[in-house]
Amino acid sequence: MAIQDTPASGPAQEGAGAAIPAILTRQEADKAGRYNQKRGRRVGWSTHWSGVCRVLGISNGAVSREDFSQYVAQFQKAKRLKDDGMLGPDTWRRMSGEARLVLKVLPLPGWVPKTAPKKSPLRAVSVEPLNFEAPWMAIALSEQTSNWVNDDENAIVEGDTRVDEGYFEACPYMGGEAWKLSDRQKLKINNRHWCAAFVNYCLHRAGYSHTGSAGAFSFKQTRRWRFEALSEPRRGCVIVMEHNKDGFDHVAFLDKVGDLPSNPRGDIDAGDYSGFTLLGGNQGGDSVNSKRFVNWTFFATRDSFGNKSPYLYPIRAEGEANCNVELPTAGPHYCGEQWK
Repeated sequence: MAIQDTPASGPAQEGAGAAIPAILTRQEADKAGRYNQKRGRRVGWSTHWSGVCRVLGISNGAVSREDFSQYVAQFQKAKRLKDDGMLGPDTWRRMSGEARLVLKVLPLPGWVPKTAPKKSPLRAVSVEPLNFEAPWMAIALSEQTSNWVNDDENAIVEGDTRVDEGYFEACPYMGGEAWKLSDRQKLKINNRHWCAAFVNYCLHRAGYSHTGSAGAFSFKQTRRWRFEALSEPRRGCVIVMEHNKDGFDHVAFLDKVGDLPSNPRGDIDAGDYSGFTLLGGNQGGDSVNSKRFVNWTFFATRDSFGNKSPYLYPIRAEGEANCNVELPTAGPHYCGEQWK
């Protein structure tokens, strides 16, 4: 019998917890273990190791990554999830509430990631660096090497780190309906529409208001997020726009102001101005970059103060903190939608 068809032995680490039936084969357990080691920090559970062990029944935290995958698979089977042993976003959401309640701190095994992977969207970045008036711009700039380069939707299930599905975790809604992360991943990878996901991700990480929607035009809706419509263009402003010929919509951050006008009091035809660039995701080559846009209209939107402008500057309104997206954030803030 081939080794991939042979059940793996159940968790047998001394003190790890009660032995449980092996659900995964050796090959499956190894594959899930590599996924968990690579993605633990990115998904968010590695920073709650003690709570995860308590939920899974691992008494002292001393468990190999393969055996840990068996515990995860047992949990998934009990919760009627896909029992692949991979502690991904869907499984983490099912256990995170209980896992966050910790009474006893357990040591981390060597395989559990203690720092973010080099190219992970959750890598440690300073959200208040020098020379950055808009802290979310530092996060956006740190993502410039992130590219969507794999069309195979199975790459996510197998733990392909080139696909930054973390962007979509900041967007629980699309078209007014909640999407399962797996559904949003497949939709966005197939259609390549992820500009709004990127903007939401950067604002959430910086601790500023965002819409919680993967639709670019959600940033035109005053009640969806907290912003100030500025009379003067400022680096870091959110720009919502539409292609003049094809009708495609897009949202990004203003990077270089150039000769954009002051007090526009309405929409702007970007082709009338020069020297400006926008920093955003899905901007040519399926990457995060800064570029100038021609033949696009920048839409003016009215803020809650009554000001109208295409220069939308995110704010952190006191008393408005309601975002419950589980991605790490620099501080409480308002989000237009929440996880149900």
